[in-house]
Parts: sequence; structure tokens; C-alpha cells
Amino acid sequence: MWFLDFHLIMNNLCHLLIWILAQLYKLVKRRLILVGFASLASFTIFAILLKWSFTCSNIQPQKYVKNICTDYHSGTSIGNLCDELCNPDGISSISCHNFHTGKEAVFSGIHGNHSVVFKLPRKISNYDVLHWLDNSSKKIYPSEVDFTNMIVTNVKLKFNIFLNHIDAKRMSYINYSLNHHREIEMENVWNLLQDNEYLALLLYEKFDIFPHLEGSCGSLYAVQKLNTISRYWHLITLYDSKSEWVKRVKLSVMILDFLLRLDHALPEPLHICDINMDHFGVTNDFKKIKYLDLDYVHPVSVTNKLTADGSDCKQHSDCDFKDCRSFCNLMTFKCQHGVANNNLQIVCEKIFLGWVLSGRVMVPGLLLGPRSPRVLIDVLELCANPDVESGTPRAPASKEIRNRLHKLLSHLSLS
Repeated sequence: MWFLDFHLIMNNLCHLLIWILAQLYKLVKRRLILVGFASLASFTIFAILLKWSFTCSNIQPQKYVKNICTDYHSGTSIGNLCDELCNPDGISSISCHNFHTGKEAVFSGIHGNHSVVFKLPRKISNYDVLHWLDNSSKKIYPSEVDFTNMIVTNVKLKFNIFLNHIDAKRMSYINYSLNHHREIEMENVWNLLQDNEYLALLLYEKFDIFPHLEGSCGSLYAVQKLNTISRYWHLITLYDSKSEWVKRVKLSVMILDFLLRLDHALPEPLHICDINMDHFGVTNDFKKIKYLDLDYVHPVSVTNKLTADGSDCKQHSDCDFKDCRSFCNLMTFKCQHGVANNNLQIVCEKIFLGWVLSGRVMVPGLLLGPRSPRVLIDVLELCANPDVESGTPRAPASKEIRNRLHKLLSHLSLS
């Protein structure tokens, strides 16, 4: 289901509430003042929100930068951004970002004369360590040929792309001019290549569908900062001006064109399995859409394997991979089906229409408001639920629906 993460959060909040009530009982029993409880509860909730990345403090980015720079000065982190990042006057206007559940840290700053977003991946539990230890506990690193082959295999597994050895060799180096140990560089490169987003930025750079990669320092990397489309949307649409409505319609056409590129302009179509407004970015000239969060962006063949991995299931949602939905085989109770929906269906449901709960729109999307003609709403509903299913839609929106929607929106943007 779309809100699997939301249900998990609510479950955790219930446990938190039980804990707070227990603390209240203890405080009342001890005849402590209510203010004491309120402070305790507020502090606990804030700490939980920090841990789950629902809110953040600018102290956090400073801590991560300090750790990276400690590694840099000790010689274990390298990269073209290290000098500037670790210079007191180098990176300015550092501010943290909320809601980054896929990353250890996300924060923005000024690099050179433009804004960038810094990202630090979470450590992967099944991460393949690059080196191994010999009998004397000395670190042994792979040869250059072996390291290149490891990169080729990594790319094949994660993106089903066969990388030639020339490109793999190029990816094995960091754009960094100072002298350093090759083994340290290998460690830094290998750590970065484990991150799905960093790898996607490298592999699809020439297609200009994702933010530009600015560089890295250790496991921290920076990308071009774009305005998210949520800045052109607001919750209360009752007093929408015509200019605001037309701008959102144009944005929607740009999103449709972007999805078409994902399906037809790449070596293999890409599935975006974690879609929300803050993940779509628009360039300053308002001419191009790019996708900003690549943690759950995969080629179709890879997502099909993820949703048909043969794992146990009791219901269809057990086989879903975020927004990429699938089916549970109710005969074998195994996940054996590829992705059932597509990018267009998810965008119509979550971006254009909005947050739907129990068949009702709870939060309007980009194209839902008092200026939305009935014919547009009908097409959007068909796009969001092509087979008119009860419950969570699991069918792909067709090419015909896409063409109808594009034609209608193009007409509205000119009217």
C-alpha cells in the first residue's frame, strides 16, 4: 500500500504514547507538576522526530561536516569538495532538510556561487567490504583489474546495465588532484557506489534527467539544488488565481513529458518507486523537470525482480516495493509477480489528484481545485485507477490515457 511507511510510523507513535502515559502515571504518583511531564513529553517527541528525520536541527549538518573533515585531515576521506567543505569560509548558509528517511543526512549550502544539496547515505547492513585481512591483520585490496570487475558487477546488479571496462575504470577514480594513496581512493569510491542515488547520477548523467553531481568528499556528495514543485502548490486552493492555476497545469505537462522520457529515452525504462511532490524539481528557467530523490529509482527489470523475489506474503501489499505495487500469489502465498502499475498511474494518484483515503481526497494535488474542469477530474481518476479497482489501484495507466491527459492539459495551459 502507499502508506506502509505511514502505518509503521503510527505504530511507533502508539508505542511512544504508551511510554508517555506510563511516565505520566509515575510523575502524578510522585506528585510532580504537570509542567515537568509536558517538558519530558515534548523532549521525547522531538528526539523521536529527529531520529526518524521528520525534523532536524542545523546542528546536525555541522556534526556530519566535522566528522567528514576529521577523516579528511587524517587522510581517510578524499574528494574535490573536501578543501572547500573543510575551510571555515568555504561552504556557507548550511541548513538541514526534513523528511530524508533514505539518507543519514541531507542539507543544503552555498558552493561557489550556487546552491547545492549535500547527501550522506545510510550505511548498508549487507555492504561488501572492499578490503580483507591477511594472517598478520594487514589490509589487502583488490588489484586494479579486480576492482574494475567489481564495479562492472555492481552496476549490472543494481541497474542491469553492462558497463564496459573503460567506463568502469573511469568510475573507479575520484576527480581529485592531490596526491593520495590509491587504496584510500578505492575505499571512497566503493562506499559511494553502494548508494543507489550516487550510482544513478553517474550512469544517467548524459540524459539530464537528474540533478547534476557537483562532487564528493568521503561518503558525502553534493548535487545541484532545484526548486521542488511543492512551492507552486498550496493546501488551500479556494482562492487560486488564474496565473497560479496555469503555472500548475504547465508543471503537470512538464511532468508528463518527463515520464515519457523515462519510458522511451533511456537504455531501459525506469520505475520511480517513491513519488511525492518534494521529489520533483524544476529548473530556474521553468523549462525542465528533474527527479531529486533516486534512492528508489530502478530499471523495470530490477523492480520486477524486487517485487517477484519469491518471499512469503499474505496479501498483495506484502509484495509492494514502496509505490511500485505488485501481487501476492494467493495459491502459493509467494511474491512472484512483477510491478503491476507504472509511473503515470502513481503520479496521477499521488501528485495530480492528491492524498486519497477511503475513496476520498484528503489533501488536493497539483491539479485538483475549484478551477479543475469536470472532464479533467474524470481523466485523472481514470489515470489514477485504470481498472476502477476497490482499494489500492494496481493497474498501469495506458498510453491512451496519457495522450488524453496531455492533450487536455496542453489546451488548459493555453486558455
